Amino acid sequence: MKNTQTTNTGKRKKAVRACFHCQKAHLTCDDARPCSRCVKRGIADTCTDGIRKKAKYLNDLDLTSSSTTPQVLQADATKVDPSISNFLPSNFNFGSETVNLEYSILSNMIQANAMNNTNSPSSPFVLQDIGMNNITPNNNIAASVRDPTRLYNTINGSMLPSPLNPNNLNSTTEVYGNVNKPYDYKEGFHHLVKYVKGCMEKKNILRICRALAQFRPSFMAILIHLSEEDLIFMEKCFQRTLTEYEKLINFSGTPTVVWRRTGEIALVGKEFSLLTQWPRDQLLSKKTYIYELMDNSSAVEYWEQFSLIAFDTSQQCVMTTCNLISHQGTTVPCAFCFTIKRDIFDVPLAIVGNFLPLFEKFSQ
Repeated sequence: MKNTQTTNTGKRKKAVRACFHCQKAHLTCDDARPCSRCVKRGIADTCTDGIRKKAKYLNDLDLTSSSTTPQVLQADATKVDPSISNFLPSNFNFGSETVNLEYSILSNMIQANAMNNTNSPSSPFVLQDIGMNNITPNNNIAASVRDPTRLYNTINGSMLPSPLNPNNLNSTTEVYGNVNKPYDYKEGFHHLVKYVKGCMEKKNILRICRALAQFRPSFMAILIHLSEEDLIFMEKCFQRTLTEYEKLINFSGTPTVVWRRTGEIALVGKEFSLLTQWPRDQLLSKKTYIYELMDNSSAVEYWEQFSLIAFDTSQQCVMTTCNLISHQGTTVPCAFCFTIKRDIFDVPLAIVGNFLPLFEKFSQ
């Protein structure tokens, strides 16, 4: 009985509301004011009820029920930037209202900036501060805003190519219109077999055959369920991809080549021609294969590495080295990286290869 009495008296009864000091210290308080803890600590004079936090949903109710809020919102609504209030979205024929609205807003911002005097000290955007004091607002900017197919270089007044140029749109239409049958990849693999039999030793032929046999089952398992329309669609995707890669390669300074999964070269950058002295017209005028521009060991290693990631969706890039064969027949040692671009069926659609010369090996 004695033990039970001590345990009952040892427990403190939880207070309905803790005092400020106990609440701050996260200690148990009692209903007396001053509480026993504050009395022991000698701060009984400042023992007051703590402030209880309101629940979030109660704060939301207070905001909605406040009588001053509608007036504040109404006052803020009247303060609208005149450049935005006068904004009327234009129809740029993007085929999407969202994209059209976004481009209209950007165009309106550019046009508003062009109309302002950028030399004024009160202007929020001073071109002189970023070293562009040679650029002055002119009619070219307004023309490029109203007509997205025209993009001017405001420094010298010359016209620059634009992705919205009607010629580019026509080329895209031609890509989809000219492809009316699937591409014959069989010829490319037949050429590979013929090439390795005539140019390689037996051990290298066996290595390439093993590499082809490694991804052939996965390849056939996917293609067997595709219709002719699917294969035509794949070829359209390939041709459309080439148009985009051609733009990127023109702006890139890295020697780049794009080829099909058979190795047939479809796109050559000018830097690659400078590196190997192979003219682009010569490589593209007839069917040329990337492994024909490599020595035998590099060609075998390429096919072995390609077979490992061809249908492994977790990987798409390989970095290695290779030896290219120049137009004069000399060896060009390079660091070599190739990336596999897959279509919606996870079939290798295009392979993008980047080459950088290894000058140390040149000197040796």
